[in-house]
Amino acid sequence: MSRIYSVAGKKGDCWYLDYAVDGRRVRKQVGSSKKLAELALADVQVKLDRRDAGLAAPANKKLDELIAEYLRHSRASATPYSLRIADRVLKLFKGFVATDRLVHITHLHIEKYKNWRRESGVMASSVNREMAVVKAMFNRGAEWGFVTRSPAEAVKKFKEPKRQAKFFTKEEAVKIAGAADAIMRPIVIFLLHTGLRREELLHLTWRDIDLERKILTIQAKDGWRPKDYEVRHIPLAAPVLEVLREVPGRHEPQALVFPDQSGGRFNADSLTHRFAAILRGLKLDGSLHSLRHSFASHLVMTGTDLYTVSKLLGHSSIKTTEIYAHLSPDFLKAAVERLKFF
Repeated sequence: MSRIYSVAGKKGDCWYLDYAVDGRRVRKQVGSSKKLAELALADVQVKLDRRDAGLAAPANKKLDELIAEYLRHSRASATPYSLRIADRVLKLFKGFVATDRLVHITHLHIEKYKNWRRESGVMASSVNREMAVVKAMFNRGAEWGFVTRSPAEAVKKFKEPKRQAKFFTKEEAVKIAGAADAIMRPIVIFLLHTGLRREELLHLTWRDIDLERKILTIQAKDGWRPKDYEVRHIPLAAPVLEVLREVPGRHEPQALVFPDQSGGRFNADSLTHRFAAILRGLKLDGSLHSLRHSFASHLVMTGTDLYTVSKLLGHSSIKTTEIYAHLSPDFLKAAVERLKFF
């Protein structure tokens, strides 16, 4: 019979695991948290049950091997940015668990890693994104036979405080465009009127632009795909058409619309830093992504419905777009007025 129990000490209760393996009694100290002791007990019980059923995980599988296979598999579909994040997160995780045998990694290890990251001062939202990487790797590991069951399966996210999206007022947008140099000004105007993500802008080619129909198409290309694999079409407003007509050079179908000074693709971080420098000069808060928020926010404030904004932004769920709902002048009023009892 597996159980947990506590022993009183000078610094408070200390929790222990108590279980039997092959007739041998095992006791292990967990720590001061009853919740972690319960999670550790659940881990032990699952392992014992699977062992009794002959379903134990292969003892020779290593974490290094799973990480390498997961990253190799991800290269076929993930963006370079996502790959860099995954690589960094999994290196951190490997260093924390301090074991290379997958059979030794439990739910408790992952809970402790999650708490350690939060206690290190990392924001809850950032920890949640890191845990999504760890969970995805172990889910794949279960599919591929590295583990019998993901130890991250029941790990829950931290609750995140809801924050309003940062957007620029029209006056601020004009100041930003005015302070930008010859390279950044067209990009600022373009993003304000299309709401593209950074990676979408950097991979935009003239094949995606139909000046005659005044339509921009976001679509996959060799070596890159948009988020959620979506294909979407965005009408081009007059300021965008003016910017595009002023872009120098030959507009070959495969050529980048906004190349860097050498004619190649902008480094994503470099673009972000250049925009941040403009904001610092104007003493404004925000980021490059705030241009996308500005596009959506001003559409909503002028009466555009959330479904339309969702389609223009390429959101897979309208719930993502609901962060802009409070900006609609008639959104709540119209909803209440539709409710009639008499």
